[in-house]
This record gives sequence, structure tokens and C-alpha cells, in this order.
Amino acid sequence: MVAAPERDGRTRLTTFKALVESHANSLAEDLERSGRSADQEALSEYHRIEVRAQRSFAEAAASARLGTLILEEFYKPGPRLKQPFADLIATMLAARAEANGRVYLTDIEGTHIAAALERTGKELLAAGFPLFAEEAFDQAVCIHARFRGKQGEDRNEYLKRDAHRRMYPWWHPMRFAWGMSRWLFGYGYKPMRMLVWITVAIAGFAVYLLQLPRDPGATRGDALFVTLQNFINPVGLGSAKSMSRAWETPLEVESYTGDVLRNVFFVLLIRRWFRL
Repeated sequence: MVAAPERDGRTRLTTFKALVESHANSLAEDLERSGRSADQEALSEYHRIEVRAQRSFAEAAASARLGTLILEEFYKPGPRLKQPFADLIATMLAARAEANGRVYLTDIEGTHIAAALERTGKELLAAGFPLFAEEAFDQAVCIHARFRGKQGEDRNEYLKRDAHRRMYPWWHPMRFAWGMSRWLFGYGYKPMRMLVWITVAIAGFAVYLLQLPRDPGATRGDALFVTLQNFINPVGLGSAKSMSRAWETPLEVESYTGDVLRNVFFVLLIRRWFRL
């Protein structure tokens, strides 16, 4: 015979799951009807709902066993609900409630929930809802940070910033600024991209400088050495004049460019090393 408290707990969980599905269908219907323009309004409504959902889940899951994901069904991919995108929103509601509404949550459970949120964010971003996608990635970041999953945290931080970039229309200056950050060094999470751009900059300066006139006594090998050396360690005025007066200004520009790119690269690389 099922004890009354256990039976009451199951009833509360069933009711909670039904509420999650109902709210998810309602929010998804708003998104489907109004498109991307409703993204902000739907997200505001989502934030109001998630607080109530978290409290409701905490009461319903008070007797849950350690090592058991009560809302596992919401983390599985595949259509379950009627409205398009409703499953994705239900995953976000369930993940927030279960991750923050339980006293005990193992690192394996946390990683599983964070993976579901990451997948959900990618699907929402592909569907054209960057605000909801950013929220999903942010939830995943918080869960990874809770269990010290640094690689997962950095990966979702990168995805979160990519979703934020796509909030702006293509012609907006902020989208261009975020795009530059992405391509140069992956918003700070992919420092090796900067090394590629450093290589491109060195090659570009070398090609340009080797086309400039130089003194007859300066061989092509000497010119190439000065070009490469200047990017790493700025040469003196005497070395520049020994090549040609036409080299002075380009070498100065190259030296400042090298200083900026090298410093940014090493700062990002050291940060990455300490996150490993």
C-alpha cells in the first residue's frame, strides 16, 4: 500500500509536469504567432513563470531520492508537445526548477541537465530566438560553474555571447563589434584564433614591405629578417633607415600592431591555461 505522503508527492509532481507543459505550450504559441518580435515579451513571461515553477517543484520533490532526475522526460530530445518550440521551453523550465529546487543534485545529474540546456539553446538559436537561446546557455553556465565544469562553462559562455551577438540586426554597429570579437579571438574563449590573425598580419606586412624600395646594400633576406623581427621586437630607427626611408612609417605601424596583438593573445592564452 502506497503511503499517503508518497502518494501526495506523486500527485504534486504530476500536477507540476502538467503545469510546465501548459506554460511551455502557451509561451511557444506566442512565439509562433508573433515570431521574433515576441521574443522579449515571451522571455519576460518566462521569467515570471520560472520563479513560481521553482517553488512548486521544491514542494513536490521534497522526498526525491539522491541520484534520480525527477524531470528526466523533459531533457530528452524529440517532439512531445503540440506547439513548435514548446518542448524546448519546457526543458528550460524543468531544468531551472530541478537544478535550483532540490537540496541534492549530483555532478552527473547537473552535467546531464546542462547538456540538455545547451542543446535547447542551439535549437532556439537556429530557430531565430536569440534571447531565449541566451537564457538557456546562461542556465547551462550556472550549472557547470556549480560543479566546476570549467570546459563546459567556457563553451556555453561562448555560445551565450554568440546568441547575444545575433540579438542585433545585421546593420547594427554592436553586431559588427561582437562579430569582430568572435572572429579575432572567439569572445576571449578561443585565443588560438588570435594566433592565426597574428600570422596573417605578419605575412601581410612582409608582403607589403618587400614591395617597397630599399637601399642596394640591403638584400631580400635582410629585409625579411627586419620585417619579422620588427613585429616581435621593434627595431631601432637606425635599422629602419638602413633599409630605406620609405620603410620607416610602415615599420612603426607594424611594431604597434604587433604590440597590441601579442599582448591580447598572451592575456587570453594565460586565462585559458588557468581555466584548464
